[in-house]
Amino acid sequence: MYSSVFDGIKFVEGCPPGARELRSIRVEISGVFKSAQLKNLDDVKRLMADQAKKKRGNAIIDFKYGQKSVGFWASIFDRDDVKWYGEGKIAVIP
Repeated sequence: MYSSVFDGIKFVEGCPPGARELRSIRVEISGVFKSAQLKNLDDVKRLMADQAKKKRGNAIIDFKYGQKSVGFWASIFDRDDVKWYGEGKIAVIP
């Protein structure tokens, strides 16, 4: 089970023993005023870490992330045709 720490929040690609789930989370970076191609995984983690802290969590478990195409019609209105995403569950782990 791979894990890392970013901005004081532990990101775990799985569910560690003793984790207490608080809520699901999903963030996306895309849009007219944000160039997602210039963003990276740290930007995704920063958004997720901020939300985890607001919910008094210390971890994101079942963490998944990536970059995907927004499709032809959406790319007409966006500055680029990709978006970064991150998803998982805000949790408290011992």
